[in-house]
Amino acid sequence: MICSLTNAPKCSQRRAEFLLESVLDLKAQYKRLGSDLLIKIGTTEDVLEQLNADIIVASREVCEDEQELERKVKRRAKELKLVWDNTLYHYGDVFESGECYQNGINDLPTQFTQFRNKVEGKVSVRKPTNDSDLHERLKRTSPSNFGVEDMMFVPTIEDIPLSDDARQFHNSLPKDFGINPVYTFKGGESEALKRVQRYLFETDAVATYFNTRNGMLEDLESTKLAPFLSLGCISPRFIENEIRKYEKERVKNKSTYWVIFELTWRDYFRFFALRHGTKIFKLDGIGSNVKMPPWTAEHEGRDEIFEKWITGTTGYPLIDANMRELKLTGWMSNRGRQNVASWLALDARIDWRMGAEWFEFLLLDYDPASNWGNWVSAAGLARGRVNKFNIPKQTKDYDPEMIYCRKFIPELDSKNYPRPLQLKKAVFEERRGGGGTRGDRRFKGGGGKEGRGRGSGKKNRQPPITAFYSDQGKSGNVSS
Repeated sequence: MICSLTNAPKCSQRRAEFLLESVLDLKAQYKRLGSDLLIKIGTTEDVLEQLNADIIVASREVCEDEQELERKVKRRAKELKLVWDNTLYHYGDVFESGECYQNGINDLPTQFTQFRNKVEGKVSVRKPTNDSDLHERLKRTSPSNFGVEDMMFVPTIEDIPLSDDARQFHNSLPKDFGINPVYTFKGGESEALKRVQRYLFETDAVATYFNTRNGMLEDLESTKLAPFLSLGCISPRFIENEIRKYEKERVKNKSTYWVIFELTWRDYFRFFALRHGTKIFKLDGIGSNVKMPPWTAEHEGRDEIFEKWITGTTGYPLIDANMRELKLTGWMSNRGRQNVASWLALDARIDWRMGAEWFEFLLLDYDPASNWGNWVSAAGLARGRVNKFNIPKQTKDYDPEMIYCRKFIPELDSKNYPRPLQLKKAVFEERRGGGGTRGDRRFKGGGGKEGRGRGSGKKNRQPPITAFYSDQGKSGNVSS
């Protein structure tokens, strides 16, 4: 399958490899318990029909394509049981108990903070499944209905039905690009548990998460658990439970809280996707409190700008470095994601869905709710505040010596690196009664140059970093 706007594949070979590693790890764990895992390749509905199972149990999904698959399976299955198991807070505890929202999911607010205030400290996080009980049940579950040959099938990446474009893209990447990734991801629960143990109890990195979470260079600056969460290799409830153990044994502080805070954000986007349905995939999202600037039309150079964005050749080092990291590794820090999304949607005014599709193709931790929810928010189309990032300032704040930028842009200091793309100024107008933008006073025709701090004159000189952005002209439309 391909994405509709960009013609990009929906899944990269690297993410397919991560998925395969996760499945094979699960099979190995089952075998150690005296059970096994049957692996079949084909469309979900066709394979399940062939198995003629009495009951099929699956996670309940929240987005359009996944819900359509559920409907296809239900039409062919004897019984389909959907369970809610991939959020921190259980759907029933939030929307069906009557304690938070009387009208269920329809009462979900458009502001995350309002949601957090509703659930935090008021809705209990359910305990993870007891491993010993689960293991005992698995030991008694032998796949005796299948032949030895069926059980022995172990697929390789060549067996995965990837598109030719996805394989060609992967093969075009340099095998040795001279860059050590921040973290090398390998799929599976075993690796996920190792990561939790290392991040919490072996290094105490979790105790400084709040201060390091925006870093882009080091392994332990953030949890790096998102890819495992996206495939269900580990659950948010398990992570929360381990954090609570850590707080009892070591320290409880703002950093330990903030990891759980980020898991709550993940919950919000899953509920957001369920609440708003297909709107999160539409150009206008669920609406905005400000009058948005027009999206750049194709004849205005949309395709050229988008190509420079995906290849990391815009002339904005922070944007380019992050996009190159994504292309080479399938990973990008959260700080990077906010910046590249803001630049594409609010600076370049490219149809934000094209960016969401590119992320869908390459991200190891892709899941539709988080990806599209974050993008519709970045584009200012979630009825919240429009948070437009000032890229020179972001570079100064998070990569002042440009160590990260130079890591992925070896030609940065040479004449081979392009000058910044010249982009038209975008003016945002606040709608009556709306939430407006962060820094509204500067959105309303404010002056100043990008990269310059508050005030003017010699007392507030531009930092050296702005030399890379000095050609970008004037704009007051900056926030952070």
